[in-house]
This record gives sequence, C-alpha cells and structure tokens, in this order.
Amino acid sequence: MGKGYPLLLWLSAGACLLGSVQFGYHIGILNTSEPYVEADLGGGQQGAALVGVLIAAATLGSLAAGRAADRLGPRTAGVLNNALLLAGAACSMCAGRLAPMLLGRALAGLGCGAASVLVPRYLAETAPLAIRGALGTLAQVFINVGILAAYLIGFPYEAGAASVQLLGHEVAWWRIMFAAALGPALLQSATLALCPESPAWLLRVGRADRAARALRRLHGPAFRPEDHHPKVRAAAAAATGQPAVMGAATGGSRQADAEQPLLGSLAGPGEGQAEVQPEAEHLGWGALRAPRYRRVMVLAAALPLAQQASGINTVIFFSTQVFQQAGLQSPILGSIAMGATNLAFTVVAALLMDRAGRRVLLLTSFAGMAACLAALAAVMRLPIPQALGGPASLGCVLGYMTFFALGAGPIPYLYMPEVLPQEIMGTAQAFSTSLNWLSNLVVGSTFPAMLAALGISGSYLVYAALNVAAFIFLEARMVETKQRSAESIQAELVE
Repeated sequence: MGKGYPLLLWLSAGACLLGSVQFGYHIGILNTSEPYVEADLGGGQQGAALVGVLIAAATLGSLAAGRAADRLGPRTAGVLNNALLLAGAACSMCAGRLAPMLLGRALAGLGCGAASVLVPRYLAETAPLAIRGALGTLAQVFINVGILAAYLIGFPYEAGAASVQLLGHEVAWWRIMFAAALGPALLQSATLALCPESPAWLLRVGRADRAARALRRLHGPAFRPEDHHPKVRAAAAAATGQPAVMGAATGGSRQADAEQPLLGSLAGPGEGQAEVQPEAEHLGWGALRAPRYRRVMVLAAALPLAQQASGINTVIFFSTQVFQQAGLQSPILGSIAMGATNLAFTVVAALLMDRAGRRVLLLTSFAGMAACLAALAAVMRLPIPQALGGPASLGCVLGYMTFFALGAGPIPYLYMPEVLPQEIMGTAQAFSTSLNWLSNLVVGSTFPAMLAALGISGSYLVYAALNVAAFIFLEARMVETKQRSAESIQAELVE
C-alpha cells in the first residue's frame, strides 16, 4: 500500500491517527470499569450520565472543529485539540466525586468530537489518490485500536483485581485506565506539530508555494506538479526556476486525479503566480441550505445517521450487559473478542477500499448487519439452552461487527471529505459529524428503555429493520467515489 511514498507521509498519518486512538479509548473505557467507577464515586446508576455527557460534548466539539480547521488548518487545530483531551483525562483520573468526573468526561468529549472531524479531513487532504481510500479507512482502524486498548487495559477486572499498589498507596484500577489516556495526547501534541499542514488548506488560504512544498515532502517521487492545481504548478515551477507545465492534469491518467478531490476544484485566477491571493472565504452555515448543495448534503447527512441507526453503539456501550443476559460466562472476554473482530476487519476494509469501492462495501455492510441482527433476535427468542445461547449470540455479534467494520464503520468518515466541495467543507463536515454524535446520544439513551420494553430480541429486530432501510436508501442515492476527481463527483452531486 505504501510503496514509493516517503516516510514523512506515514509519520504524518500516524501522528494524526493518535486522535482516533483517543476517540476510541474514551468511548470504550467505561465498558469494563463502569461499576467500579460508580462504586467509588458514591454509588448509584451513573453509567448513562457518564456516557451521555461524553456524547453530548462530542456533538458540540464536532460542530466547532470544522470552523477551527478552516481558520487554523486541520493540523494546527488537531495539535491544539490535545489540550481538551489532556484536561479531560486528568480530571477523570483525579475525580473523587461525580461532578469532577462529569467535567472530565465533558472535556474529553469535546476533544473526541473535534478529532472525529479533524482526523479524516487531514488524512484526506494529505493522501495521494492511489491510497486515499486505504489511508482514510485507517481513521476507523485506529478508533478500533483505542476501543480494544480500553477493553484490554480493563482486563484486570476479569481477574478480580480492582486496585493496584502504587508508591505505597492503593489506587483504583480505573484511575490507571484514565491516566493511560494521557500518553497518546502527549505524543500527538509533540509529533503532529512537526508534520506539514494540509496542502488543500494552504492553497485555499493563498499559500500555494507552501502547498507545493508540502505535497513534494509528503508524496516524494510520486509528486508531479503537472497533476495538480494550476497554482501548485506555478509555485513548484517558481521554486525550481522552470516554466510551469499547464494543462497536464487533464490528460486522463489516474495519477492526474491524485489531488483533484481536494485541490482540483479550487478554481480561481493567478495560475502564473507562485504567491497568490487566498481563495474565496469558506462559506458559513447558511450556505448548507443552498439548493445547489441539496443532494450532496442529503447524502452527507444520511451516512452518519445510517451508521448510528445500524445499532453499533448499542453493541459497544452495552455489550457487557448484552452478553450477560445472553448467558455468556465471561462478558469482558466477549467484549475483547468483539473489539478484536472490529479491528481486524476494518484492516481488511482498508485493503479493499481502493479495489472494491465505497458503494459495494457499504451496501454489503448494511445487508450483512441486518441479517446478523435478525439472527441474533432469533437466537434470543427461540428456546435454546443457555449453554448454546451464549456462544450463538456471540457469533451473531461478531458477524455483525465484521460487516460493520467492512463498510458502515469506516466509509462515512472517509466519504464526506471526498464528496463535499471545499467551500463548504468545514461547516458541512462539522454538521454531518455532529449528526453522528447526536444520533449516537439518542441511540445510547433510548436503548436501555427499549431493552426493558422489547427485550434483546425485539430491540435488535428494530435495528435490523433500520439496516434494511439504510440499504434501500443508499442503493438509490450513493455514488461511487473510488478513483474519481472532484469535477466528476460534483457534476453528479452539486447542481
């Protein structure tokens, strides 16, 4: 996948992806530690509040992150975002009462919401076309790394160890788990600041010379000025003292499309100038209602809603309880197996993304998830002995996670930067991502009541039907973006 690209491209992607690791870790940390946190902070059923405040804050964080990226650049905004993640982890780690813990979860939620916008955007705006799908999918891979890390770090609870001796003091293990979140935040603060800023953002703010240098450093020998926006060609020519090669990007080669989804649609004057005026300002929230963007915005809004309507976070947030009700003897091990499956098949999706395409994988994903949830409902409904019911339900959940990881997990975050025009990128991506978090909050807060009213089987039949509805909608509306330029995508989606 990475043949021919310089180490800097992978270092930049890795530094950026630490934001996804933190995102996943903060989502998964309470899955194993929730009852111990509740006991140490005064008892009572506080888990829903601790999960809910994270998601509510993440909705706000995602709304703010798009405009922050437009003004500061995705990389710079990502570096600054670690202040929220560090403060959130530290506050949660030291909490002695519920209020400080809620504050810590809120700060971490703001950071997670921002990361859910900033990471996919930076990856999309730095990746060459040939590996754009695979590199973009890594955002979901590393979210799963974070979730699985949270499950694994909580494994001592499976062995009955709720605390550890540290410098002569007994420290609750859940505090160690929150302390571990400080590591990725500190590492990203140090490494991402050393990486190039997004070339697409640099070009839009009138820094074509820096955009050309960033592309040359990131893409190495694969960088060809003639394959890029005229302003990048002019800047590269000025830097080398040679005349710019104009018009080569329309020659029809696959490489010629390499930056088109990000740089090719930034039309404007000044092709022969290395130092150029900034492009038109990024448009505000009102532009999202413009008729010309209606089709692309319907699609951009539908994808994150469909992802959450698939029921994924009922599995992530409540998997331990689901496995217990299913009779599985070790629910923590069940959660670890689920996280490992999610991670493994998201890696498979990364390998397939630039071959099979986004549309085929996503439709397969929703069809498979519907079938697995229907099977899970049948296992719960039928009079199956408990010794068989636990493994059968685990098999259905792992099958569901496999199909989720192949499409519904990675594709929404990958797809949005590919289809959204640059002039509305920040606000549109923030809006769509906030819908994801808001629907996440709705699903997480309603699932316990649904579980009480309908039982496991009835609840998962509802989500199976929602997956079928998502399949029907996307089969009619979704366009393929694999190896396509901005002009061809926007000709189809923007009026």
